[in-house]
Amino acid sequence: MADRLISVIGAGRIGRQVIGFVNETSGLSISRILTQSGIPDTSDAELFFTGPAGVFIETAGPSALKKFGARALAVADLWTVSASALADDGFREQLIDIGKKHGNILRLFSPWVPGIGHDKQNPAHRLHIHQSAPQLGENWAGSLREAVLRFPDDLNSATAAALCGPGIDATSIELTGAGPGSVHRFEAVMTMQFGKFRSSAEFMTASGDIHPTAAAIKSALLDDLRTIQYG
Repeated sequence: MADRLISVIGAGRIGRQVIGFVNETSGLSISRILTQSGIPDTSDAELFFTGPAGVFIETAGPSALKKFGARALAVADLWTVSASALADDGFREQLIDIGKKHGNILRLFSPWVPGIGHDKQNPAHRLHIHQSAPQLGENWAGSLREAVLRFPDDLNSATAAALCGPGIDATSIELTGAGPGSVHRFEAVMTMQFGKFRSSAEFMTASGDIHPTAAAIKSALLDDLRTIQYG
C-alpha cells in the first residue's frame, strides 16, 4: 500500500512536531511543506500546490487558513488548527460549499473539543467556555463572536468547540489572563436536552514539550492507519 501523502502549511511549533511525526511514521510521507521558517521545502505557494496531497494539514494560524484554505479544500481533505477564522460566516460558508463540491472534508483540531453537540436527536442549546492562558493580557467576558474579533489568535479551540456544538452565537466565553509560565486551562460546559456535558483540560508546556494540538493531529494520523478506530 502506498504511503498517505501529507502536505503541511506552517512549520512553527505545532507544524514542526507534525512534520517530525510524519517523517518517523511508516505509512505516512511528506509531500510538500509551505513555510517561511527556513525548514527545507518551499515558501512558494504555487510550487506547494503542484505537489500531490492525500491531506492538507494547516498549522500556521487563522490568516493562513483564510489565505490557503479554499485552494487546499478544493484538492483534498483539510485539517486545521485555526478554527477562529471560521467565525467569519461568509468564509465558513465558502469552505463548506467548496468541500461539498469537491467531496472533501474540513476537520477542526483541538485536543479538548466536546464533540457530542452535533447529536441531531439531542442537540446542544448553549455552550459556555472559561479559558485561561499565559498569553492573554486581560480578563474579558462576553459572546464568542465578539471575543474572536478581540483575540483572534487565542480562540481556535473555543471556536472549534462552538462549531461542533450549538454554534458561535449560542456560545459565551470568559477569558482570564495569566502570567508567563502559568497553567493553561480550558473548561467547556455544554447545555443539552438531557442535561449538561462538561469537559476540561489543564496543561503547562515548555518550548520543547509536545503541543497538545500536535498530539491530537498525530493521533488522528495514526487512526487513519488502524483497522480499528475510535470516535
